[in-house]
Amino acid sequence: MVPERCSIMVSGKVCIQPPSHVVSVLFEKEEYMIGLVCNDHILLMKRKAISMQKSGKINKGKIRFQKIKPVVTDCVLNLKNMD
Repeated sequence: MVPERCSIMVSGKVCIQPPSHVVSVLFEKEEYMIGLVCNDHILLMKRKAISMQKSGKINKGKIRFQKIKPVVTDCVLNLKNMD
């Protein structure tokens, strides 16, 4: 399951947009998810991730953005039993 909102806070306010990308860091042979962002905050997240790498808070490696592909099925939503 993916959280309903973007991981970014701007001026102390949580973004209410749904996430569109998973943000991860590729380091050696491992990949670490560091957040989820909406389309509006991709560049902000990239700058923040680079800053965190420089300060040693996260591993140095390639920052990767993968588009989230939503999947909706009857079995997950149980639409057929909503009589």
